[in-house]
Amino acid sequence: MDKKNKVLIKINGQEYPIVGLEPKDYLLKVGNYVDEKMEEVRGANQRLSTSMIAVLTSINMADELLKLEEKLEKEQGKYEEPLRKFEEMKNKCENLESALSRLEEQNQELKRTNGNLEKFKEKYETETLELKQEVKNQEEENKKAEDIINELQNKLFENQIKLVQARKQLEKHQKDS
Repeated sequence: MDKKNKVLIKINGQEYPIVGLEPKDYLLKVGNYVDEKMEEVRGANQRLSTSMIAVLTSINMADELLKLEEKLEKEQGKYEEPLRKFEEMKNKCENLESALSRLEEQNQELKRTNGNLEKFKEKYETETLELKQEVKNQEEENKKAEDIINELQNKLFENQIKLVQARKQLEKHQKDS
């Protein structure tokens, strides 16, 4: 619970006990301010009664308070638009930060995907090179096989010629015999 402070202040020649939650120095300052204002009013017209001095002082202080409140409202009005714009900019900034965060996450995912694609590309290129080498080896084997086939066809043709010649000789030899 807050501690109450009590002070005794003199206003317009009379002592008044004042109790409040504020520090004693502040309560004394308030009392001195009221006393000074009442002194100003009495100084302007010595024939006023204490109650008239108090009422005029209250009116003067109320006038002062209302003017200060009006001034405060005007000053606050000067800052409302910049504060509103600041809040808008703050919200935009938060939205942009959120969007940036999402984009960074997407970027990380794209980097992972790119890494996977790079691995796939390397594997594909390796397999392609292996297949090209296999095709080259197969082409070389096919060439050798074609050479063997051509050689065998040539030998077959030569053998067919020899066979025809041998048959002719055999026929000739059978006719002669």
